[in-house]
Amino acid sequence: MASRSAALAAQHIRSLLRHGAVREADESSLQPSSLDLSVSGELYRMRGSFLPQPGEKIRDILKRGILFPAPLNQPLELNGIYWIRLNELLDLPPGVFATTNNKSSSGRINLQTRLVANGVSAFDYVPRGYRGELWLEVVPKSFPVKLSYGERLNQMRFYTGNARLPDDELRREYARYGFLRDAKGEHVPLRKLAHQPGITMTIDLASHDVVGYRCGPTMGRLLDFTRRDHDPSDFFEPIPRPADGQFVMRRGEFYVFATKEGIRVPLEFAAEMVPYDVTMGEFRSHYAGFFDPGFGYGAHGETLGTPAVLEVFTHDRDFVLRDGQPVCQMTFERLSGASEISYGDPSLVSNYYKQTGPRLSKHFKMK
Repeated sequence: MASRSAALAAQHIRSLLRHGAVREADESSLQPSSLDLSVSGELYRMRGSFLPQPGEKIRDILKRGILFPAPLNQPLELNGIYWIRLNELLDLPPGVFATTNNKSSSGRINLQTRLVANGVSAFDYVPRGYRGELWLEVVPKSFPVKLSYGERLNQMRFYTGNARLPDDELRREYARYGFLRDAKGEHVPLRKLAHQPGITMTIDLASHDVVGYRCGPTMGRLLDFTRRDHDPSDFFEPIPRPADGQFVMRRGEFYVFATKEGIRVPLEFAAEMVPYDVTMGEFRSHYAGFFDPGFGYGAHGETLGTPAVLEVFTHDRDFVLRDGQPVCQMTFERLSGASEISYGDPSLVSNYYKQTGPRLSKHFKMK
């Protein structure tokens, strides 16, 4: 494993598994720069959202915070807050820490997940040398969801230090690889907002007959996470291309859109759609932020960009989106070595490898 600050590539995550730093994990959960985490059968309906205080155990919070134990075969209710123990156990080396994020397939159905760990007063973060259980806070925000044992709702990325490319290196590698491409695969000039990290991507409200999907919260539909044949019209309404290039997002609704640019992630990098900044508008543009090496790039650079799909909701007011408006920031991270597997590899289940435009999750049958 490289000693420099980096995010770990697949082969180095595999080494963590084989040396016992991650227990009860299957190598089939390995992605090019992350590890899928799986839910166990132990879950509880909580009184609210909790964060541990320093030194506080999750089990101690459960003694005070549980409303009732919930069987896994019972659907998670709309806006219910659940804590689910993950199967994986950590015994990290002192030089390795981790962060987590939703997987695309849970983000695109507005199933919010946040990792909690013993004594860690922050979501989605595991400190260096952590040893112990992991729990997942899960909240269905649009409709009830039925889970099954072993479902993979979130993923973990491991680090030896700050892996994010500084601005000068980002510009150099952008010029080398063309991280963003247009619909024809041509290089898009770097667009970088001065007060934001990473590179800027914009929303596409013009390139497709259907530019997005929306749904409002309801108890009247149930999504079974194991199914792949749900009818999209039972859950989402397609958004036709607006004639004036503008669309009004309404409070309380959830939207799936896509970026105008395609992103490319070469094998020696990983990318992340960074946490939302309110200066870009009164909305949040994503839940699922990790992009693995090979996404929009392929194994040998043969792919010239793939749009990023956005999971969007407004905060406390309606918001007007306009075609080409900046909608998200993408940062790039140096890996510990070029990943030995790439997103879209036949050995992986890469559900969104060839997505074009807005794409619903794997749970829906698409024409």
